[in-house]
Amino acid sequence: MDIMSTFVGLSSVLTGFAQDILAPRLDTTNIKNLYLQSWTENIAQETGDANLVNTILQQYAELQAAGKSDEEIGEQLMNGNNSSAFVLACQKLIFLWYMGAWPDVNAQPGTETGGVTTSSLLSAESYTSGLVWQVMQAHPMGDSNYRYGYWAEQPPALSDYTGN
Repeated sequence: MDIMSTFVGLSSVLTGFAQDILAPRLDTTNIKNLYLQSWTENIAQETGDANLVNTILQQYAELQAAGKSDEEIGEQLMNGNNSSAFVLACQKLIFLWYMGAWPDVNAQPGTETGGVTTSSLLSAESYTSGLVWQVMQAHPMGDSNYRYGYWAEQPPALSDYTGN
């Protein structure tokens, strides 16, 4: 399995979206390449571990090869047996896919929320490609593939987007 297929598979498990939604055959934005590059570079910079992303991808590939279900894989990746940096890297990948932006978690110990998350948008394409728009069955302001008046009809079922 190549790195992009592994990345898309991992992303599918973590986001709950089908692989063909994350990496469609006709992919005009190819956002997955931008996300893989951003995730790899940012995690290496933030953790000082240039191999952490490869470790996560390898663990995903091993769990998949062992025949584990997506749910089991997700639970294994996000459990406390992995380092906090490992789990945070997975959480940041989820944020990246949903928001199209890189999260910056500012810990504030002793506060009720534990901290504040801000984000940096990667690009205009990443903003419009965020999965959050599909979850909300909406589109970003000023960007729509729908024809005028589409809002007068019932939106498609959420399962049309997630593949579930």
